[in-house]
Amino acid sequence: MEYLLLVFLLGTLTPIQTAANSRLRQSVVSPLVASLVSFSIGTIFLFIATIIEKGTPLFGSDIFKSLPWWAWCGGTCGLYALTVNIIIFPKLGSVQTVLMPMLGQIGMGMLIDNFGLLGANTYPFSMHRLISLLLIIAGVIMVVVRKGSNKSSSVTLPWQILGISAGAVFAFQPTMNSCLAASLFSSIHAAFISFLTATILLLSMVMIIPYDRKHLPSVFLLDRPWWSWLGGIIGGIFVTGFAFFAPKVGVGLLLVTSICGMLTFSLAMDKYGWLGALKKRIGISQYVGLLLVVAGIVLLKI
Repeated sequence: MEYLLLVFLLGTLTPIQTAANSRLRQSVVSPLVASLVSFSIGTIFLFIATIIEKGTPLFGSDIFKSLPWWAWCGGTCGLYALTVNIIIFPKLGSVQTVLMPMLGQIGMGMLIDNFGLLGANTYPFSMHRLISLLLIIAGVIMVVVRKGSNKSSSVTLPWQILGISAGAVFAFQPTMNSCLAASLFSSIHAAFISFLTATILLLSMVMIIPYDRKHLPSVFLLDRPWWSWLGGIIGGIFVTGFAFFAPKVGVGLLLVTSICGMLTFSLAMDKYGWLGALKKRIGISQYVGLLLVVAGIVLLKI
């Protein structure tokens, strides 16, 4: 339960990261450039942390031979999830762009636990886990879907499936990074490699795409609040924490507990308008939904 409390607190960082990156995105216009800045800052932060912890970010060539190829793909999973969110946002609207990846994360997390995919610890699927999953999904829907939320006639099944796939792919990241962390004897070092991979891929994309390359100089404009630069650091802490806790609590429980933390803090940000968020009325359905998510998580531990 101590681990779950820490995972819950990790989840509360996600809305802060989103707010920081969204504010940065307003300044640089391009979502990919904003993400590049966030990943770059996170990479620098994790590089320094790795130096402090281990003295060097380098590792022996034997690591390459001992690890499966997928252990190096954690950064790619994060980048895929980010890119898909950018693609589906104008197609599905803000509500479903949040909801579809959530459902993908929860569902794939349970499958990873049940079958021990990619060498993850096995937590067999059972009837009470099914009931827990249904409670959590119902709670997430009640929290995210609000009366008067924007709906679009362009919503189609293929875009919804793509959104679910983003969450499903992202669900593999904790297992991949945990495998890498076990060989490097450091969750921080593994997170650094994950961020460095994503940063290199993002930089390549920005340099190739003319629209994004055009907005790259706007990074150096200083017309933004200091907290808008924190997204990368928060992301580094988040990925490090996931790599550390995944083998201890299981990927499925890790994801749903962090989502509970994310939803809780998101509701608080909406209600009080923290970090520039627009104040929104929080209805009884949001509170009931949050209680359903908590009930589902508790049932998972019984």
